Amino acid sequence: MNVSDLDTIDTILSPSELIDPATDQYKSESQTWQAHRNLYPKVLARPKTVQTLAALVAFLAASDLDWAVRCQGIGDASAKDVLISLMAFDEFAFDVQNESIMIGAGLTWGQVEKKLEEQAPGYQAVSARCSFVGVGGMILHGGLSWISSTHGLASDPHNFLDAQIVKLDGSIIWASSEPDLLFALRGGGHEFGIVTAFKLKVYKYPQEIYSGSIKFPRSALREVAEAIEGFVVRMEEWPGTAMYLYNTDLMEGSFIGAAAQPGIAIWVFDPQGEKHGRRIFDWAFKIRGARDETKVMNLRQINMHGDSVLAAKGLCSANMSNITISSVNMTQQLILRAWDWLDKTIALDPTKLHTGIFVLLELFQKAVFRSADGSDQCAWPHTSNQHLLQLGVGRLDRGDYPTRLDRDALDMLKNAGKMILGEDFSSADYFVNFLQPWNDRKAVFGQNYDRLQVIRKKYDPRGVLVRKNE
Repeated sequence: MNVSDLDTIDTILSPSELIDPATDQYKSESQTWQAHRNLYPKVLARPKTVQTLAALVAFLAASDLDWAVRCQGIGDASAKDVLISLMAFDEFAFDVQNESIMIGAGLTWGQVEKKLEEQAPGYQAVSARCSFVGVGGMILHGGLSWISSTHGLASDPHNFLDAQIVKLDGSIIWASSEPDLLFALRGGGHEFGIVTAFKLKVYKYPQEIYSGSIKFPRSALREVAEAIEGFVVRMEEWPGTAMYLYNTDLMEGSFIGAAAQPGIAIWVFDPQGEKHGRRIFDWAFKIRGARDETKVMNLRQINMHGDSVLAAKGLCSANMSNITISSVNMTQQLILRAWDWLDKTIALDPTKLHTGIFVLLELFQKAVFRSADGSDQCAWPHTSNQHLLQLGVGRLDRGDYPTRLDRDALDMLKNAGKMILGEDFSSADYFVNFLQPWNDRKAVFGQNYDRLQVIRKKYDPRGVLVRKNE
């Protein structure tokens, strides 16, 4: 960055919109999830108005500077020169007549859910499953929620109604005025402009949800897997329910070099309440060694339990992927193969591979990927699959990424689909969050891929919004 560039930015922004690199605010608003992705930008800009943001974006888009935009920094947006934080865009408004909300792109879902409790009690949006996740990245990259079993994805047209966006030429519009743009934003990612506000549908939803974890000893894996296969077959009998199966305990001992010893747990979700939930998840309590940590909570409280992973932010170098699974394939054998993949990955170096490595099987109702009205409504054309296999590999960052161990772990992630699903795996079977450089985006976006390429070229002809690591 040369002096004239710095001088120009100083004429666009007020001093209060430039964050001093020596402050805690700079660290919190520039820190990436993966430590090795942090490029420590020379300038951290925090525009206070959409007009100021538009002027800054127009200048940066025409320059040769390295720049990026972030909402809450749950991903890896960073830049060598200028990083824009949208955290000042924190507006919230509830439209009771149309049962919708207008929210700023700088809010977290926890902040949105708190506002809903205060201003629209009884209503919920299709929110992320961790309260610290920013609304922007979640919505633009599909948007999975605990209530997706009922209402689909956050990016679906009936949920994502409109967005205010700053285009790279500095103009400010509502995306609904340019239908191709709104289509692209619904699951197509961040590469079409800078979204500053979202208009979303909200729904009346139960506030006494039966949820929480049930933990098991590792020796119960086969029994747990068999019981889950039976539960999946019957899920449609209990609308709105969802469930996760995940490994536990990998972070224990990670700071003292202890070997990883993954445990087993499920997380249950039943909006019909505790009596109903205890009945339909009764099979879990009958498994030997089961430890009950369930209770009644509202959605915000449930999502706050996912915040434990925030401890790894900025400390680890990790990669993730998210494979969609059909109900037919969600079997005991698939679960056992997923845990075998986990064991083999950890075995690459049990003393280093703890933080960032996981298996998370997510069981949903059919509505999760089938509630959108046709593939022409959303950038991601959805899938007939119903469940998810979310995988991660990583370790505590020592400033030496990537080592041979990192490359070997990433190969395990890359090959996990074939290792776990075998011949039933397809390169198209990835959900649109956590896409990796090795993903076949043409397969993932299917019939919409070519259309998206045309739209991206129209709105970002120089490719300045394309992440450098993708």
